[in-house]
Amino acid sequence: MKFFFLNGAVGALIFYYFVRKIQTNYNVDPSIDPYGLMGAAYYGLILGFIFGVKFVDIEKIISFFKKKK
Repeated sequence: MKFFFLNGAVGALIFYYFVRKIQTNYNVDPSIDPYGLMGAAYYGLILGFIFGVKFVDIEKIISFFKKKK
């Protein structure tokens, strides 16, 4: 529970990055298609937050990098 928002933020950034990457690949221009950018915000940020809370475990990632030293 300690890293709830951090897990969600990581998931949101990952999803947002990939949705924008797909939109860039298909030449979606946000000035012409503002709903495309809204889709990136909705699918990327909101669903990514849910994905991050469900599947991303920051505590394990932090402990993995602490062991590397």
